[in-house]
Amino acid sequence: MAPTACFCLCIGLLLWQSSRQLGAAAAASSSGSGSGGCEFAFDMLHPLDPIRKIRSEAGTVDYFDEANQQLLCAGAFFIPVVIDYRGLVLPRYANGGVLALAQQGTGIVGWTFPGCPEAYQKFRQGDVIALRPGVPHWFYNDGGNNEPLELIMFYDINTNSNQLQPQHKDFTFAGSNSNRSRNIFKGLTTKSISQSLEINQDLATRLQGPSNDTRGTIVRVPNGLRLRLAAQLNLNTTTATQLQDEEHETGQAQPGRQSKTLLPDNRYLNCLMKVIMNLEDPHSRRITRLTGDSFPILNSLGLSVERGTLKPNEIVSPYYTINAQTVVYVTGGSARLQVVDNRGVAVLNDALRQGQLLVIPQYYVVLIEAGQDAGFEYVAFKTNANPLISRIAGPGSVLRGLPVGVIAASYNFSTADAIKIKNSRGNDERAV
Repeated sequence: MAPTACFCLCIGLLLWQSSRQLGAAAAASSSGSGSGGCEFAFDMLHPLDPIRKIRSEAGTVDYFDEANQQLLCAGAFFIPVVIDYRGLVLPRYANGGVLALAQQGTGIVGWTFPGCPEAYQKFRQGDVIALRPGVPHWFYNDGGNNEPLELIMFYDINTNSNQLQPQHKDFTFAGSNSNRSRNIFKGLTTKSISQSLEINQDLATRLQGPSNDTRGTIVRVPNGLRLRLAAQLNLNTTTATQLQDEEHETGQAQPGRQSKTLLPDNRYLNCLMKVIMNLEDPHSRRITRLTGDSFPILNSLGLSVERGTLKPNEIVSPYYTINAQTVVYVTGGSARLQVVDNRGVAVLNDALRQGQLLVIPQYYVVLIEAGQDAGFEYVAFKTNANPLISRIAGPGSVLRGLPVGVIAASYNFSTADAIKIKNSRGNDERAV
């Protein structure tokens, strides 16, 4: 039994690790890009600009080119969202996991996991919200002084959780967003809605929304939402109490037994899963990360996020990411990035400015030079919960790990020069 179990476990891990590569291959075949597919998608990289802005009643969404081969092969869908004061992003769910970073402002996020009580929580600038595929959610800007709420949202569509075509799909419960997504109730007959929800047909018709509704998917709540916000520290206790009450009402719980032992399919853990974590670093380091180690829900999403701030003219020495694709979005300033592939070819040597997006492929070597005026600020999403980053120089780097003799022989250097190369950047930890 033990060898069989071990074999099955190994096969399961291999299948899990290969799901993203299979998704990328499917993306290539479905994109109509020809015989090359993802094989040639990263031969030349280009910074991406938004191609259109869609305005709703109380906010805007910027869209990048979904057909871009580099985004498809990275399995990424990316949108910056701006929500006006008292603006509500109508409830929806998507076919991929999502990470949303609050770039500016404060707000409230609500989510509904199957079988769990209603849940919503306040978040602030620097917080990251992580939501699983298919989980309905909404956002609301409750900030004062008419301050907009800016969210940077990354969707992962190349996972085994998405068995549709490798393309982002929003399923909305209300409103419409041009031809991208429409109220799902519009596709059901009024009579069926009335009977299944046990409501009258007039209410069912209103649930489908008017045919001339032009508010979009971000609507204004004139008098604001009135919500009873549980304190963050007490949120888990509140949810656990609700679950216990539900079980006693339905007769599922037995006296003297803990409710979590009775909840099927890890419902207890799913309902109490923390979905918000702050990315700000108390030690004021230049580059901070959220990974599956510090934010466990990222392990189920297979994603992580990084925020970086570089001073003017500061250089990040060469590095590469071993086990993840990286999608970089510039939030401030500019930088020149050089990216090199296995052929020793610079597939990118270009400036990246605020508002632009760049896909950096797995294993490709990157060097960053911050702009001379405003420095460089960015957010990077990686397609692995615990990415492994290998530095070329500095502490713990490739060069630091090579014997002096190997360096000297590889480059035909003298021993003295090889020592200089090996110890380059000294103890500078800022590289990545």
